[in-house]
Amino acid sequence: MAVDLDELFNKEAFKSLEPEKIEIFRKFASQLDGKSGPEIMSIYVKFSKELSRGRPLTRGEKSAVIEAIGESMPRSDQARFRNIVKMLEGFM
Repeated sequence: MAVDLDELFNKEAFKSLEPEKIEIFRKFASQLDGKSGPEIMSIYVKFSKELSRGRPLTRGEKSAVIEAIGESMPRSDQARFRNIVKMLEGFM
């Protein structure tokens, strides 16, 4: 799953986030390229735990960021990403 990080972090969803949260997202997004579904789920769980240690995202921030990440992916990866997010929402 290739994500254009420059495009991603220029999206409106990221402009109002605290710098610490953005750094965590950068770390997360940079790990997704070329990963399988199970690997992405593992990375997402670690990401969620790391993010929750500080000030967790509000529901609105989370939705906007997930949408921005999906939109920044190649069209061929978007459906797969959204399916993984739906699966993980049941666990998180």
